[in-house]
Amino acid sequence: MYTEIEQTTINIVDRQLEAYNNQDIDAFAATYSEDVEIYQSQTLVFKGKQALIERYGKKFSSLSYLHASSLTRIVQGHFLIDHELAQSSTLPSKEIDHSVKVVAAYEVKDGLICKVTFMG
Repeated sequence: MYTEIEQTTINIVDRQLEAYNNQDIDAFAATYSEDVEIYQSQTLVFKGKQALIERYGKKFSSLSYLHASSLTRIVQGHFLIDHELAQSSTLPSKEIDHSVKVVAAYEVKDGLICKVTFMG
């Protein structure tokens, strides 16, 4: 059903999502290229793996619960678009206190995520 390139794209995005849900900054960062670019709509939010580690490391350590899941997925070659539901909690009980739907467009090169654009 999927080409080899598409399966590679799916695999790395799924590994990234799993690491995100486990709040594992090392495994999460390992799915990104050194010069990764993260956008919100068309605005560059930050660039580089070190900036990604700093930003997401703080996020992972500040939340008691964090989970994202793909509601709908489109894959074409090196590109993957997910409609995601992201839930989080700062409460010790891990009861969800924040939920948001977002569209995330991933670009994969050489087996790593090189660009993500969030819309939502």
